[in-house]
Amino acid sequence: MKNCREVTGLTLQSLDRELSWQERLAVRLHMVICSACPKFARQAQFMRSAMGRWKSYSEQDKR
Repeated sequence: MKNCREVTGLTLQSLDRELSWQERLAVRLHMVICSACPKFARQAQFMRSAMGRWKSYSEQDKR
């Protein structure tokens, strides 16, 4: 069983690469028993999305 530190690391890695099936399974199992890690995953996804929107908005200003 992975701990929170390991799962948050995998969560961040999943934004940049596809996790192996073993990693995905470990993350899912941990998410079932932990209330903090799913919140972190949602926040990380939100930040990734916001940064993408900010970057495209910033690039429009340069034109």
